[in-house]
Amino acid sequence: MMRLWANSYSKSTPVGTSATLSVVAHAVVIAACVVGTMPTADLPVDSFANRAIYVPPPDRAPGTRGSRETVHYVDLTKEGPGIGDGPRTIGDERPAAPIVNETVGRAAADTTTTPAVAPIPGPPDSVFSVLEVDTAVVRSASSAAPAYPLKLLTAHIMGSVSARYVVDTTGFADTASFEVMKSTNPEFTTAVREALPYMRFTPAKIGSVKVRQLVEQQFSFRITDTVTAPPKKKP
Repeated sequence: MMRLWANSYSKSTPVGTSATLSVVAHAVVIAACVVGTMPTADLPVDSFANRAIYVPPPDRAPGTRGSRETVHYVDLTKEGPGIGDGPRTIGDERPAAPIVNETVGRAAADTTTTPAVAPIPGPPDSVFSVLEVDTAVVRSASSAAPAYPLKLLTAHIMGSVSARYVVDTTGFADTASFEVMKSTNPEFTTAVREALPYMRFTPAKIGSVKVRQLVEQQFSFRITDTVTAPPKKKP
């Protein structure tokens, strides 16, 4: 039934009539567009509405010249801070990694931070004279002193003892090195020998290093008589 209806509809509408209607419709549309864009009689001929305005395109920004393309390789197999060999120009060979000698930098740092200390001549237990040291031994103010023998003090006997001994780096006298060079009385010698372990000194130095020094010292035993004036009688 549908086929019969389609055949009847196609026979009732000729092809020529459809084409004519299409041409007429297009002509009407074109005529309307032409009439609508024609200048009107109310406006002057040189008005803005009756003139064609040309708007130039914007200027193009100048491109950069002389630039070279670079390629950045990243090596994902490396470990530690930072990866890759950095930017390089286009080429077939990859740049070689710089060789850094860490021992040279470490040696330079050691020489700048650690001042060189001049070695002390001789073995560690060397004994120097007063002329060989930079700072000689000095007896402390709180050091002990030999006691005056009571027997010689009562008898008003005076004298002296010349002795030499070694003062070590701790500021103590080495009693084994004690040697008497001259003495006026054996009791004076005994007094000096007994006081020697209790004496205190500032050790000698060569530069900033403490060293052992041989000391020669004379101990004098003298009695100073004091005369007291008799008390005045009251009137």
